[in-house]
Amino acid sequence: MSAISENGEGAIRVQKIAESVGVREPSVYHFFRNREALVEAAHIERYRRSHIEMVQPFQAGAALADNAEDFRRIVRKILSLVYVAERETLRSTRMSVLGAAQTSPAIADAIREINFEICSGIATVFTTAQEKNWMRKDIDPITSAYWIIGQIVGRAIAEMDKGRVDLTQWNSASEGAILHHLFG
Repeated sequence: MSAISENGEGAIRVQKIAESVGVREPSVYHFFRNREALVEAAHIERYRRSHIEMVQPFQAGAALADNAEDFRRIVRKILSLVYVAERETLRSTRMSVLGAAQTSPAIADAIREINFEICSGIATVFTTAQEKNWMRKDIDPITSAYWIIGQIVGRAIAEMDKGRVDLTQWNSASEGAILHHLFG
């Protein structure tokens, strides 16, 4: 994973990977049938980790909410954290892996499962909030979770053109849209 992050997928050499983890090259092939399978596994894990880092704090925070205002404050806090500049690398990683999924059925299948797992966790939080009358009841929790993940990943597009896009304004527009969608 770090080799891809540092030098890109094209620079991956199985022998160097084996050396870096202290094994011989045949040992790598014991776990991965070829270089492509190794690269796919690395992409999949990079994607999974980039999402778990975001979703677990949201679930934990939401579980601590005692009322609608607490829940709204947690949603706002998470949104303010996911758009920080320090998370640009994570958003870029997601975009990179999504690109790799376009030509790899194995990555695409894994991404679909990861997205469903992540969005199901978010949807569970939303369903609980709906049951407690803390957010709109007329929206579908799973669809909303997928849309919000798309908003977060979509910031990478604006980050690619920082000279022309005011990222503070982008954050405000995206956060406002999400908050309006959830709370009206």
